[in-house]
Amino acid sequence: MSVWKFAIVAAGTALVLAGCGNSGADNGGSGQSCTPKGGGSGTAAQVVKVVNNPSGTGKYDPQTVSVKTGDTVEWDFQDSAFSHSVTSDDNTTFDSCLQTAGAKFQVTFSTAGSFPYHCTIHADMTGTVKVG
Repeated sequence: MSVWKFAIVAAGTALVLAGCGNSGADNGGSGQSCTPKGGGSGTAAQVVKVVNNPSGTGKYDPQTVSVKTGDTVEWDFQDSAFSHSVTSDDNTTFDSCLQTAGAKFQVTFSTAGSFPYHCTIHADMTGTVKVG
């Protein structure tokens, strides 16, 4: 009987660990590795906090920011409960990949326009950077 208990505990532990994975290299649980793109550097004109919310999935605070052409926006990952990403809706302009609390991601916007983005694993997490 104790062999079965050990096997069940071992299998459960393996499943939990497999579900955790390396959040820095995972792209929304798809199993494909993710390389951050569109990152920038410099002093941020705006900082967006990536935080937990009452629904438990997370949110961008503020959800919409406005900057001038050439400005940098920084996302400050503060949610210790979940990993999140900052991924442009076109999936090519920028992508932080999944990050955990303590990470920071910057993008410098060199062209005017509206840049909607989302979290790859939380569909209700959306935001917009307006550049003009």
